[in-house]
Amino acid sequence: MTRREAPEIDFDHHSEEYGRDPWAANSELIKRCPVAHSSHHGGFYVVSGYEQVADVARRTEVFSSAHELPNTPGRPQGTIIPATTFRALPLEMDPPEFLDWRRALNRFFSPTVARQLRPRIQAYATWCVDQFIEKGETDLVLDLASAVPALLTLDMVGLPMDNWRLYAEAVHSLAYTPSGTPEYKQVEIGFGMLLKEVQEAIPRRRAEPKGDLISFLTQMEIDGEKIGDADIIAVCSAMIAGGMDTTTALFASAFDYLDRNHADRRRLIEEPETVPKACEEFLRYFTPVVCVGRTVMRDDEIDGFPVSRGERVLISWAAANLDPDVFPDPLTIDFDRDTRKHAAFGIGMHRCIGRHIAQTDFEVVLTEVLRRMPDYRLVEGAAERYPTVGQINGYVKMPARFTPGPRTGPDVANAGELLPDLKLDL
Repeated sequence: MTRREAPEIDFDHHSEEYGRDPWAANSELIKRCPVAHSSHHGGFYVVSGYEQVADVARRTEVFSSAHELPNTPGRPQGTIIPATTFRALPLEMDPPEFLDWRRALNRFFSPTVARQLRPRIQAYATWCVDQFIEKGETDLVLDLASAVPALLTLDMVGLPMDNWRLYAEAVHSLAYTPSGTPEYKQVEIGFGMLLKEVQEAIPRRRAEPKGDLISFLTQMEIDGEKIGDADIIAVCSAMIAGGMDTTTALFASAFDYLDRNHADRRRLIEEPETVPKACEEFLRYFTPVVCVGRTVMRDDEIDGFPVSRGERVLISWAAANLDPDVFPDPLTIDFDRDTRKHAAFGIGMHRCIGRHIAQTDFEVVLTEVLRRMPDYRLVEGAAERYPTVGQINGYVKMPARFTPGPRTGPDVANAGELLPDLKLDL
């Protein structure tokens, strides 16, 4: 029998061409070749159709998320293509080990915890807007979309918030700088500084636990044993990267869309109860985490196309969210659409553990913007998208102007002074 090879395509998710219009590129992939092969970054299969994406995501025994170093052929190489040197836990684990970690961590990322965090998110959103509301101009990414998730994430992890701007920039750069490039070495240094803060905090939290993630992890047990420092750092690495930049990207895309679509902006202002539905539709259309990698652990197939052990597979959440068989008229944003099957948080057991917090974050911040600066307008031609959207589909900056307004929160210089230490009822 003749081997049915997947079509070869010239596809690079980190290319400028893809970054200019990923929606057009993804739509074409779904239409022409929902499973294909690219020779870029050492070679990988590109999976874009919703059915095919879901199949790969759910078959964890064949398509591994694990990250084992050194990165040699045949070893699982994590969820990013090309592979990075940072290991994110529990995202880059496979079952059954993954399930033990997920069950243990679910307590810290539950819907109940998201509800407890809402007042803190509101306080950070109010404080951030207060810093520029009297000026009538701001950068919606640097001063708000980046700021609130960064403050919340550092607060939850248990790190000082004084240097949030420095750390937010390090996380942003990590998202849009492809590994394997000279620039990435500098990015690694910046992110490494942040993880060094985590490392230094661990012994203090072991001795005197608080209500933050580092404290939680120092007390967490897997198979009856407390986890080690390296694993604590790896969990915090995933939390920081996922908590900061993905939500920032979603905010920025929503701000840009509402700048161009005044009727939808007016609806969200007049019907604030629509904001949660809008959040889900923005997630579908603007999918912040564009794609993830897998490693083939045994000879198998995807949609009839054979794949071999050691090969890499890129599954595109962004493309799956544009599949017309699942989402009719997918290139139209419709707040009344049924979005329950959207893949922005992933599919299967690795679905984003922080999704409840991210949804709450989005609802609070967008509502604050529409309430306090409802007439904001982006400065024409000033917004700058990430130079590569192959990992996170986001913006570097987004200058805007609006009618000035009054401050409404407490007059404190540092957001870290707003609230007492985090104490979650777990």
